[in-house]
Amino acid sequence: MAAFDVGHAADDLARMAADLERRAGRFQELEGRMQALTVTESSRDGRVGVTVDSSGVPTAIDLSPNSRGMDPGALSAEILSCMRRAQSSLRTRVTELVRDTVGDDEAGAAITAQYAQRFPDPEPSAASDDRTQGSPRDSAPNTPPAYTPPPGPVAADATSSPRGRKPNRDQIVVPDEPDPETEYYNRSWLV
Repeated sequence: MAAFDVGHAADDLARMAADLERRAGRFQELEGRMQALTVTESSRDGRVGVTVDSSGVPTAIDLSPNSRGMDPGALSAEILSCMRRAQSSLRTRVTELVRDTVGDDEAGAAITAQYAQRFPDPEPSAASDDRTQGSPRDSAPNTPPAYTPPPGPVAADATSSPRGRKPNRDQIVVPDEPDPETEYYNRSWLV
């Protein structure tokens, strides 16, 4: 039976401690790099831009002046499309960061798997299919989509202008004076 070598065991423990310290340092570096990571994706026509942080949470939504007058549904869809593309790009960037910082580490693989599960590739939508096939909007990116009147009977005012009635932005709206009961209720919560 071989004798236990205390010196050899101490050397092994020192090597293991040094390896754990190096590994912890790499993960601290990864954490710092990931916290600073942001990704921005924009629509092809440049009307919409969405920035997400390292968690995939939108931190900025930028709308160009050309987005004014866009159909709200189309604008909403474009914002979501940009956000999903940014999150998908984030997944790719995190995978690269993990590989470059910690290599083929089991904990690093768990991080990339979590991002892959949370942020899959965006599904192609009708809007993105139009962009890839060259839609009329691509030829004139600074013009809003054409007005399509709703089906059925239409009021005379709605057909006179493609956008309907222009809002009166110069009008000042002052709230009505509150009744005594409302005033009492509001004061009772402030005390």
